Amino acid sequence: MDTIRRFFLPTIVLGLCGVPSLADDPPRPGSPEAFIQPIPLVRPPYDPSLVSKAVTFWERRTLADPKSGLEQRELAGAYMVRQRETGDIADAVRAERAARRSLELLPRGNSSATIRLTQALLTQHRFPEALAIAQGVASDPRAARLLIDIELEVGDYDRAIKALELIPTDPEDLNLRALRARFEELAGRPDQAQALMEEAAKIADARPDMPSETVAWYHTMIGHGLIDRGQLDAGEKSCRRALEVFPRDYRALTGLAEAATWRGDHAAALDWALKAIAISAQNPEALKLAGDAYAGLGKPREADEQYRALETLAHSFPRIYDRHWLLFLADTGRDLDGALALARKDLELRRDIHGHDALAWACFKKGLLEEADREMTLALARGTREAPLFHHAAMVARARGEAAKAADLLSRAKTLNPYLVAAAEAAEKAPGR
Repeated sequence: MDTIRRFFLPTIVLGLCGVPSLADDPPRPGSPEAFIQPIPLVRPPYDPSLVSKAVTFWERRTLADPKSGLEQRELAGAYMVRQRETGDIADAVRAERAARRSLELLPRGNSSATIRLTQALLTQHRFPEALAIAQGVASDPRAARLLIDIELEVGDYDRAIKALELIPTDPEDLNLRALRARFEELAGRPDQAQALMEEAAKIADARPDMPSETVAWYHTMIGHGLIDRGQLDAGEKSCRRALEVFPRDYRALTGLAEAATWRGDHAAALDWALKAIAISAQNPEALKLAGDAYAGLGKPREADEQYRALETLAHSFPRIYDRHWLLFLADTGRDLDGALALARKDLELRRDIHGHDALAWACFKKGLLEEADREMTLALARGTREAPLFHHAAMVARARGEAAKAADLLSRAKTLNPYLVAAAEAAEKAPGR
């Protein structure tokens, strides 16, 4: 279930989504940044109306002055802040529209609109477009970091590594720690990745001027990392910490649903998953977790409703949720031809290790063992240590008659997350599978 972290992982670019940055323009009156009280001594309680007020303010300003590129730029920023809080892709589309309008009205000296346009496209998984636009303002430090994000998403790891090496070290740079954590995970060093994120979380906690959603993000990502490695108590603690800071963190709620699922507590998993869906309906992991929880509670009709909602989501936003949907199809065996076709299509867009893993798994399910083995080799080529990768590789090796290799890979998967392996083994023995 570690797809949740990859889905929510694009890193925070300070100054882009309501977080003040030295690299960004000074806050304009009424902007998301300006609604935040300047450097309070204690973090103010989360105000759920803050973001909606900013959006409403800038929508009114753009209506009053439709020829102002500055107003359109700030509106794009407000939409992206709201998108982060709700996960609503429609806000990324609105942000794209406002940012493009800003650049039409103010084509020079408007790098912030370009950055916001890039982020909106990245959120929509329109990677080639986002890459081309970010490259146009690559001298901007914010664009340089977005380029790394895009390169990681499409699997251009070597270029991303070189770009990361050019970023100056700053002990207070939370974003840099988050970026480095991604590379540590990719290289198979999850403990080092967690240490970097914990350092970032401590810094974020000590900055009462930082938006609650941003602070919570670090704790949530730590929580998901721990849960993915089977450390449920510690992972739940981090997710609960995120909710203390930002009660509407649907990502933290999804993490708690996942932990409850691993424990076999279907009632708790359902409660957490439904709470996450209530905040963010476009949440493929929570929809699947809710469906699985209903199934575990002996409610197949309700389970199927959640799975149909997942299908509707996947078809409503092609490209964005294709990987979630194809893995669901492959895992359940509902439409293996469809899963294989989606996996091939997805890999054309994103040649990252998880794209290779998804195609390998679809090929395995279809009995295409030679191709599955080739793709699995590519998925493991960078030394990434994740339980789902090792489990998939073990199943491919076992099907190819490589018993010793399969046993070794399965042992690695169990060491990283025994709950995942136990769940997979139970699913294999389930009637009709």
